[in-house]
Amino acid sequence: MTNFRCFSFLLPFVVVCLPQAPPVHAQDTEKEAADSVFSGPQVGEALPGFNVTSLVDESEGQVFDPVADAKGQPIVLVFIHELTRPGFGLMRAVTKFAAERKDKGMNVGVVFLTDDATATATWSKNVQRLFSDNVKYGMFMEGKEGPGAYGLNRNVIVTVLVGNQGKVTGNFALVQPQLQVDGPAILESVVAVSGGGKVPSMDALEARYAGRSRMTRGNQNDRPENGSRSGAGNTNRDPKLTALLRGVINKQATNEEVRQAASQVEEYVAKNENAKKELARIVATVVNSGRLKNYGNPEAQKLLQSWFQEYKTEIRINGEQPNATPESSSKQE
Repeated sequence: MTNFRCFSFLLPFVVVCLPQAPPVHAQDTEKEAADSVFSGPQVGEALPGFNVTSLVDESEGQVFDPVADAKGQPIVLVFIHELTRPGFGLMRAVTKFAAERKDKGMNVGVVFLTDDATATATWSKNVQRLFSDNVKYGMFMEGKEGPGAYGLNRNVIVTVLVGNQGKVTGNFALVQPQLQVDGPAILESVVAVSGGGKVPSMDALEARYAGRSRMTRGNQNDRPENGSRSGAGNTNRDPKLTALLRGVINKQATNEEVRQAASQVEEYVAKNENAKKELARIVATVVNSGRLKNYGNPEAQKLLQSWFQEYKTEIRINGEQPNATPESSSKQE
């Protein structure tokens, strides 16, 4: 068995190129790579069997093959490449929804890819309460690349495969997992192989499943929710606003992309008073935190400072104090 390394909780963003692609100009390669991220067998390809080690209490340590156990029936496989709160929330919502279709033959498996089996097993004991019935949880013991026959991309956060009759019917390689963005297509793929039916709204799904999930308390990759969850004790965060803000604070975004994302945020809050108040709380929390430089690129940080100034009256209206100015925040850095 290879030596294992500890989990990395960084959120990687990579450019993925097809190794056998014909020579093209550099700018064409970059555009193609940005538009296409591949991980795992594609639609129509076979789902090979592979072994994982169970993380569930009653079967802990036992080896099983989730594909073989499905016996050709519908299956959802979720590969967790990196542990992040958005990825864990998406996994939990998707798998709970799929598991509720067990009577229609649906099989559900979650595979944690790890270089440190001991750390993963220890972590899993702390989150057993978040594991769902009728879902098989296991870790792949031979490294973060996953089963060799699958060709998984270790630079994505989550890979979701939906299959039926031993073949892939849906493939979702997620660099920035977002239930509101990625959930509908995944659930439509699940429904398509398990008897059809209505796909719930993502708001309803998040409220029912992902909104209650916690990987652990502290020291998890929280990204944009940091401000919204801690600011003013607001637990009813707006999932659409959260998704829009991710585009603003994406460290890999260009200045133009940041400005475009910011325009979408401003357009949304202009029509939604509650969202405007929540944005005010979020930017106040970020600016007052002394960690503004952790959020996006310099263009994004300027926008957050600008929003702090523009919307701080919303904080006063709600009886809160804006406290910091952009200048004082910069000094704290």
